[in-house]
Amino acid sequence: MDKNNQNLNQEKKPVYGVVHVLLSNSYIMFFFAVVLGVIFDIIFSVNLFKGVAYEYVGLFLLVVGTIIVYWSQKTTRKVGKVVSDRDVNFFLHGPYKYTRNPTNLGLTVAILGFGFLIHSSFSVLFILITYIISKLFFIKKQDVILEERYGDAFVDYKKKVKDWL
Repeated sequence: MDKNNQNLNQEKKPVYGVVHVLLSNSYIMFFFAVVLGVIFDIIFSVNLFKGVAYEYVGLFLLVVGTIIVYWSQKTTRKVGKVVSDRDVNFFLHGPYKYTRNPTNLGLTVAILGFGFLIHSSFSVLFILITYIISKLFFIKKQDVILEERYGDAFVDYKKKVKDWL
């Protein structure tokens, strides 16, 4: 095989893990949202979410978000091993039947719950801002990558299952 054919073959291969690397940047932003929120709360001392009720809401959201993340990750591992056909049904398993981004949904819910649990008003605000940034940049880029990788199957999936917000 000559060099030109070798380069063409390498270009056609999908780059696996690109979506995970892309979304990991979004997840890192959620971490910084909480850290910066706590720092801002210390500096400005805003107490919007004081009280036991917010702790219960926070704990509930933290548990629900964690379950969603676990469920989506377990589904991804299971389906990725079992299904070799990439039709629209490939995507319609577990939480992916209800939302195209269950890991991001679960992470947002869990981290938001953590913000309520620690009574951090700025963390809650920064988490919501981070969600918007994630949605506009990272999730949109993920959709483009998945559309390129899976073609019509992913386009059909996008028509059937809307994003979560």
